[in-house]
Amino acid sequence: MPLTLYYFPLRGRVEVFKLMCAAKNVEYEIKDVDYADMKSNRVTYPFGQCPRLVDGDVDICQSNTIIRHVARKHGLYGSGEAEMAAVDQIIDGVESIRGVYLKLIYGDELKEEAKSAYQATHIAPDSSTGRNSGAHFAFLEQLLARNGGGSGFIVGGSLTAADLCVWEIVDLHLRIFKEEVTAAYPLLVAHHGRIAGLPGIAEYLASPARLDKVNNNNLG
Repeated sequence: MPLTLYYFPLRGRVEVFKLMCAAKNVEYEIKDVDYADMKSNRVTYPFGQCPRLVDGDVDICQSNTIIRHVARKHGLYGSGEAEMAAVDQIIDGVESIRGVYLKLIYGDELKEEAKSAYQATHIAPDSSTGRNSGAHFAFLEQLLARNGGGSGFIVGGSLTAADLCVWEIVDLHLRIFKEEVTAAYPLLVAHHGRIAGLPGIAEYLASPARLDKVNNNNLG
């Protein structure tokens, strides 16, 4: 039975779910959300939000909860407790960057002054020791480098959900800060290219199933 995902079509974090399914050849179907039901039905939508995943007797909401469930079930969580904890750490680190990214997109609407401040705080390597709420690309580059010099995966020796979360957040930023990210974080950019070329993922990225718009306001 395929997984069933309920979500609004332009919710970007769904990209990681699709990447995981592509990498592991997991069948899924997408269904539209009934907005009134989502806001009123606290059993089906306990937080009044989507996405929602139905996988047999598993019926869950929250994007990162869905990512972790699929990762556990389909071998994308590393090998052993230490690697699983490392995957969790990176997922949460990516979430810190996502929080400030969403403010840039929706709150600041990608205005030039806001972009300059964002680049200085969260991308420029010399600001990684400053106040950045743990949201900085230097941290991801360092974690990648620590795993065998950064020429493979970000945790262990095989693909995990951590790789796909990092791929997606790097991809979002390459759309806006391509020159800055490419110059400052060669390991992350090379990793982005490697992941994009993996079997299943390459086919997904070239297909109509890939999200054509990553944000609801068409920015980014």
